[in-house]
Amino acid sequence: MNVLSIGNSFSTNAHKFLPQMAKASGKELLLCNLFIGGCSLEQHWKNWREEKTDYDYEIYLPFETEMTRTDDIALHEAVEDEEWDVITLQQCSHFSGIPESYSPYLSELAEYCRMVQPKAKIMLHQTWAYESGCRHPGFAHYGNSQQEMYRALTEAYVNAAMEADIDIIIPSGRAWQTARNTPIGDKLTEDGYHGNDLGCYLAAACFYEKIFNESIYENDFILPDVPEQITEILKLCAHTAVEEGIMRK
Repeated sequence: MNVLSIGNSFSTNAHKFLPQMAKASGKELLLCNLFIGGCSLEQHWKNWREEKTDYDYEIYLPFETEMTRTDDIALHEAVEDEEWDVITLQQCSHFSGIPESYSPYLSELAEYCRMVQPKAKIMLHQTWAYESGCRHPGFAHYGNSQQEMYRALTEAYVNAAMEADIDIIIPSGRAWQTARNTPIGDKLTEDGYHGNDLGCYLAAACFYEKIFNESIYENDFILPDVPEQITEILKLCAHTAVEEGIMRK
C-alpha cells in the first residue's frame, strides 16, 4: 500500500504511529507526507501552480518505523513519485472551519491528483478542534471555543468534500472529540493543538481503518507506558468515528 499525504504538522501527527500499526499487522506500507508547517489548501494550490520546491518530504519505508526526510521537493514531484493507492488532503487547522478557505483549492488539487494518479483513492483528512484554553491565534476565529471550532470544521469538511467529489473522509476530528467525552478528557495535545501520543494514536487509528478497511481492534500495536484501558478507549473512539462518519448518526 502506497500512501501520500499532502498536508502539514497535523498529517505528521496522523502518520506518527501508522507505520507501527502496519508493521504489527504485517502490512506493507510506503507512507509519505508532503509537509510545510501550517500550510493551507490555498498555499498548497499556489505551490503546485508555481512549481515551488518548498516542501519537506517525510518518508516511512515498508516495515520501517523510523522516518527519513528530504527537502526542496515540489508538490507535483511527490504526486508523480510513486503509483499511489491513497492520496490524502486536508485544510490547515486554523482555517478548518472557514468554508470559503476550501474553494476552489481543494477541488482543483483533488482533480489534479485524479488526473496524475487515476487509480488512487482521494481521501480528505478531517483535522481536530483545539484544546480548551489554547493560545493559538487562529482559535479566535471560533471565539476561542472548542465546541464552536468543532462544529464549524465538521460542517466545512462535509461541504468541501461534496464540492470536491471526495466521498472518503478520515474522521480524526470526530475521534478526538469523542475521546474528550471519556475519562481521557481534553488531554490529547502537547501544546493545545498538536497531538501528544494519545492524540497521534487516535488520528493514526482513523487512517489505519480507512486505508486498510480493517478494524483497529484487530491491530496488536500498543502505545508504550499507556494503560491498556486507555488504549481500549482510544480504539473505541477511532472505530466509532470511522464506522459512523464525521456527522453523528
